[in-house]
Amino acid sequence: MHYEQQKAMQRELNERIPPAAKGDPQNELRHVVNSQRFSGKSFDQSVDFALSMIRKRYPQFTPRILPPRKELVRAVNA
Repeated sequence: MHYEQQKAMQRELNERIPPAAKGDPQNELRHVVNSQRFSGKSFDQSVDFALSMIRKRYPQFTPRILPPRKELVRAVNA
């Protein structure tokens, strides 16, 4: 995977799934999404997979996922 592509994926993760306080399930969600993205899955596929895992451990968890910015979508899909 190219460096520019990795950086674009990291920017998308940081902007769409904001970090939370230490120990918050949101951070675990970010970790799982990031690992799935590096495995070649799309952002939406990664989020779906991560949510299914996180909700097994934290049934009441409500994720904070923001909509994509147009520039990010273009950069990641390039």
